[in-house]
Amino acid sequence: MNTLVKLTSRVARNWKNQISVNKNVNKNIFQVQHNIYKMLYKTPRHYFSSEPVQHEFKAETKKLLDIVAKSMYTDKEVFLRELLSNCSDALEKQRFKSMKEGTEDNTPLEIDIVVNEDKKILEIIDTGIGMSKETMISDLGTIAKSGSEQFRKDMASSESSSNAADNIIGQFGIGFYSSFIVGDRIEVISKQGTVANKWVSDGSGTFEISEVENPGFERGTKIIIHLRNDCVEFCKKQELQRIIQKYSNFITYPIAINGEQQNLVQAIWTKSKSEVTTQEYTNFWEHISKSKMDYQYRLHYSVDAPLSIKSLIYIPKTHSEQYGVSQEEMDIHLYSRKVLIKHKCREIFPNYLRFVKGVVDCEDLPLNISRENYQDSALIAKLSNVMTNRVLKELIDQAKRNPEEYLKWYKDFQFFIKEGLAMDQNNTKQLMKLARYSANYTDDLITLDDYISKSVEGQKKIYYVLSPSRDHAIQSPYLEPFRGTDIPVLIINIHIDEMIFRQIDTHADCKFVNVESDYEEVSRDLKTLVKESEKKDEGENQDIKKENQSSEILTEEEQTPFCLWAKNELSPLISKVQISNRLKDSPAIVVSNLSSGMRQMMMMMDKNNQMGMEANQNLTLEINPKHPILVKLNKVRKYDSTIANTILKQLLDNCMVQSGMQIDQAQYMVRIQKLMQSSLDSTMEKIGANEFISQNYDGSQAQRESASNNDVETEIILDEKGNPRVVEKKQN
Repeated sequence: MNTLVKLTSRVARNWKNQISVNKNVNKNIFQVQHNIYKMLYKTPRHYFSSEPVQHEFKAETKKLLDIVAKSMYTDKEVFLRELLSNCSDALEKQRFKSMKEGTEDNTPLEIDIVVNEDKKILEIIDTGIGMSKETMISDLGTIAKSGSEQFRKDMASSESSSNAADNIIGQFGIGFYSSFIVGDRIEVISKQGTVANKWVSDGSGTFEISEVENPGFERGTKIIIHLRNDCVEFCKKQELQRIIQKYSNFITYPIAINGEQQNLVQAIWTKSKSEVTTQEYTNFWEHISKSKMDYQYRLHYSVDAPLSIKSLIYIPKTHSEQYGVSQEEMDIHLYSRKVLIKHKCREIFPNYLRFVKGVVDCEDLPLNISRENYQDSALIAKLSNVMTNRVLKELIDQAKRNPEEYLKWYKDFQFFIKEGLAMDQNNTKQLMKLARYSANYTDDLITLDDYISKSVEGQKKIYYVLSPSRDHAIQSPYLEPFRGTDIPVLIINIHIDEMIFRQIDTHADCKFVNVESDYEEVSRDLKTLVKESEKKDEGENQDIKKENQSSEILTEEEQTPFCLWAKNELSPLISKVQISNRLKDSPAIVVSNLSSGMRQMMMMMDKNNQMGMEANQNLTLEINPKHPILVKLNKVRKYDSTIANTILKQLLDNCMVQSGMQIDQAQYMVRIQKLMQSSLDSTMEKIGANEFISQNYDGSQAQRESASNNDVETEIILDEKGNPRVVEKKQN
């Protein structure tokens, strides 16, 4: 058959060559014959091969041990975690055996570590189930054979109601070999029943087993590690304590070093809430936070589906970021069956929840073979989603239970919530329930739902203004159209709030509208929502009007020339000057398509400070024709263009500062000084005039009566030499 294939291939190539030379060859014949060639090549490959022969992989044991000991684990110290986990499994198996057989045993279930610094020997002893000779040969002599994993499978197949399988840690069957990371000779003495055996290996690929007459204990296993010269630090008590606290502090059974117990803190997250006292919660908080300061909230949460999760989360009362010290570091520890998998795990919660502290224990984690990390990113994402939703729900519930306490906490942590609103679109609805804002109708912080409940009939929008403070916003010219109405306005004080509102666009079918940059839309809405008969008495605002507004106004004939003059003086910064129909108390206002919040964002992103200046282009200046400053400025400009120009530019800068715009600080200060000097000069002239009056006016009763006569008014004028003198004029 192979010969046929070769022949057909040769023929097909010849046909193909002939076609390329002679175009008159019958292509149909070639196509039929070429199809035969293709059919032969499409025949299944096994049709031409021999039957497969199965072989087993082989391994060079010494190299494999070297890989396990030197390449699999990141840190040498994890050997102790692995061996203590094995001890815990042995103790759990013994506990289950005693329960199943109903036997009483006075031997305590515990782990003891004995240190001999002089001989560089480390001993780890447990009083667990022990191993027979056959088990030692099978389990210790076979790499990747896990007795714990087999025990878990046996428990599952027996449908036992015991929770022993849940407490078993081991699963890969290689943890024991991590002892070769630090030891050049390992001895294992184990006793199960009446016979004790000793297993010895130097990691070269072979091991020895012999019987031991007097192991020194009634039941269990002793691991003797002869430490390498470069690993003698693991004979020091302090180093062992540190490793135990880091990885194995919550193992169920007592762990002692030379008889002194180390793991005194219990894994209370594995218990039910009813089994844990308030003091135990406090002690655990102090243990993980290393602080005596009390926490604000706690969440003790357990669930079996979609994942098996046991967790204990604390929400602190304060954080370091408010002092500008540093950014909070995620302080969540990921465990699997009470053994640490990852310290300060960043994958459980989004970054804006970095202030939370606690423990998350997930038995379903697909760990890598070194048990130092996990493999299934989709499962971790699911775990993160479950825990994030649960923490946000807890905060929402706490805000409902005790709003005052929540507000105190929120004032310190609001930037975390707003960071979440800006970054986490999947949890926007929950985060919006946590956010609080100022408003024009109350001194208290409110929710968006509170705002909507205060909306007037027919209102389908949420109006907001950006301002440094509530007091500043109340006096803002942008809120003047809302004064005397029942329409609520949110007051935000950081630019990220506006970015959030623009990003989410709506809440409860109500659109967010900026009263500063979206004024045309606001103006149309106000005409619909507000009726003259429904307006409230403006109270204090009426006093402001009376104080700021004069009987004089810019007439229609004066308005156009004034606007043209102002535009010419303020060009190119101002592209348009127009009469305002929104201002009541303020002399002027600057209008732009960009809100102050967006301008702040542009300036923050611009290192060279160019975008901020560009954002101040094509501005519109709206003026209030009834305001006395504008009326007097119109008169002054006709007689003293210099002082009028200075006042006009200062008025513009005032409006820009009020709108959060960038101004020329140097020119601003020079102009202020000029106005101060002019004001002082004017005042000094008045002082000189008053001194002249006191010197030349004797103050007799007749003169006072004459001066106070309604038909006479006095006027101070300057003579040719510039000296002031008083002139009396009779009124008509």
